[in-house]
Amino acid sequence: MKAKILSRMIPVILIVAIIAGLTIFYGVTLDRDDNLSITKTNLVSLASVSGNTGSKFAFDDSKMTVWSVNKKGSEAVISFDDCQNVNALLLNENGYNVKQFSIYYDDGDGWKLCYRQNEIGVNRLATFYTVKAKAVKIVIDDFKNIARISDIKVYCLNQRERTEKFRITSYVTVGSVADYDQSTGKGANIDAAAFDVITDVQFIAYGRFSVNGDVMPDDNASKALDNLKHMIGDREVNITITIFPPSDGSMADLLRNNMDKAVDAVVNTVLDADVKGVDFDWEYPSGKEEYSLFSEFIVKLSEKLHSHDKTIALALSPWGLDFSKEAVAAIDQVHIMAYDLFDHNGDNNSYAGACATSIDYMLKQGFSLEQLNLGISFYGRPSDASGVWIDYNNPDYEKDEYIMVVNDIYFNTVTTVRDKAVYCILRGLGGIMVFSQNEDLPMSDPLSLTAEIGRARDAFSKEV
Repeated sequence: MKAKILSRMIPVILIVAIIAGLTIFYGVTLDRDDNLSITKTNLVSLASVSGNTGSKFAFDDSKMTVWSVNKKGSEAVISFDDCQNVNALLLNENGYNVKQFSIYYDDGDGWKLCYRQNEIGVNRLATFYTVKAKAVKIVIDDFKNIARISDIKVYCLNQRERTEKFRITSYVTVGSVADYDQSTGKGANIDAAAFDVITDVQFIAYGRFSVNGDVMPDDNASKALDNLKHMIGDREVNITITIFPPSDGSMADLLRNNMDKAVDAVVNTVLDADVKGVDFDWEYPSGKEEYSLFSEFIVKLSEKLHSHDKTIALALSPWGLDFSKEAVAAIDQVHIMAYDLFDHNGDNNSYAGACATSIDYMLKQGFSLEQLNLGISFYGRPSDASGVWIDYNNPDYEKDEYIMVVNDIYFNTVTTVRDKAVYCILRGLGGIMVFSQNEDLPMSDPLSLTAEIGRARDAFSKEV
């Protein structure tokens, strides 16, 4: 008898469990926008919603109802009683089925495109510069299977006030400025105007360690550094030099045998070069013992550097870290290498693959938001992750403001770098890191990624 009752109850128990699981999943998913600390009114509350069948379910504040899209070109229209300023949407999808969506606004003179991207997924922040709109329209241009849009919010975000300026940190290679002519201002592979926007330079390939703990500058390092300082001029830009592990031995052996000597060598190099600090890119320590050595080295080095008002930065991938708490606290800046990460579509460095997941991981390691710079690549990678790196400014690859996938190679665009910058501003990160500056277009080009990050910083953040 008990067995029969139990057998009848099993379907009910399963249904309850499924409903509970969905509630928890979608609750966690849709509440994650709280991480962005958006306090502005959701403008949908001031509007009426029309469009394709079921579109209203994406705006009804219920986490259990969805707009099921089974036809390309399906749309939802948010119409306001009075014109509203709009500059951001936050969208959620159950799954990752949307392949392209577009946002339009009507200012009384017809529909105008202001945004387009190739995914929604979870907590998709879509940003553009403030428009005055009588209505906003979201169009699902393409999808696979059935796209289920669970939540859409519409905002006009104010500038986020910060006590520290939002950092825009860029890696500049020695080679990109080695041939710069200080008398003519020509010969560099980067645009000096970028330093109007950049706040921090990581001067990469400045030198590397020898196995005995000395720092060996590149042959062109001194001249290139002088050129870089000349290009920066009187702008307030911090320069940090990158020192690589030994080429003829392991970093672990160096730290085992010559740690104190290496600490002193780094401090002396930073002081002699008259720069703000040092940056390390050790890819990668292996196991607890090597992380223990690296942690000890960072703590010892930071004590000496900080006594001279100098800083220490690390470029780190968002996985497999095992630093001590003391080392985590000692690091001034962490450059999250949130690129060469391939998402569900095979896209490199996409919004879905690079933002929240990478930042969340670093926070779990004990780093603070202010320490973190989210990394953005200025190059494209193919979806098969093969060893191909194509510069964004490569003239053979046609540029696009919104979505740039050329020959199956995915690039950041001005739209994606703006979204990432605004995400970091809203979430309270220290800043953005880009790799590398010589791969960008000139600052005067409307599709310059550096210029766009600067525009986003100025539009969405304010130092107080």
